[in-house]
Amino acid sequence: MLSYRIGICCITILLLFMLLSCNRGREFHDDFQNGIKSQWIPRTPEKWELARDGENSYYRLKEPGEQVVGVSRPSEYSLMGDYIYGDFTIKCKIRCDTPVEARYRDVVIIFGYQDDTHFYYVQFSNISDDLHNAIILVNGEYRMRLNKDIPEPTLKDDAFHDIEVKREREKIRVYYDTKLLMQAEDNTFPSGKLGIGSYDDIASFDDVKVVGKSPVEK
Repeated sequence: MLSYRIGICCITILLLFMLLSCNRGREFHDDFQNGIKSQWIPRTPEKWELARDGENSYYRLKEPGEQVVGVSRPSEYSLMGDYIYGDFTIKCKIRCDTPVEARYRDVVIIFGYQDDTHFYYVQFSNISDDLHNAIILVNGEYRMRLNKDIPEPTLKDDAFHDIEVKREREKIRVYYDTKLLMQAEDNTFPSGKLGIGSYDDIASFDDVKVVGKSPVEK
């Protein structure tokens, strides 16, 4: 009887521990000061590197991606491991390393990633139109802009900028240098992986922070 009670007690403690761990949500942080964390999964590993500027280290897409076949979409990105996020907030510093005078230079943040042709991306660019500085849904054979308003251009210099992408169920909000840049609502892919990259440029990323929930958390 005593051993039975001890067994039940151990199972109860284990279940409570699992519940508490789940409630903490999922967090990810990489400032690249100790190298590149092993969780990163680049689409094309040889195009990414750990770069340094003085004492600061950052993650750099050093070569543009190759032209993709099928639906138009970002050609190169690196996913943050196999973690699946429902609601989340991602913050990081981004910089486009293509010359400033180039039109349509860009950086993207990927979320709700299912596979190479099913995901969302936020595109920051020095030109604003229907597909630049936009929240985009890529869904198999087509892509579409989700934000109704076309915001002001971004990435107009060669400096790092603070961005934030926040998702709460169907609500998506994007901030650039702490100011709300654009927002949309969509729930085509309620959850998925997160990533960083570019449509067809070179770019740098630093101090990537994610706080989120797995799809089963409320």
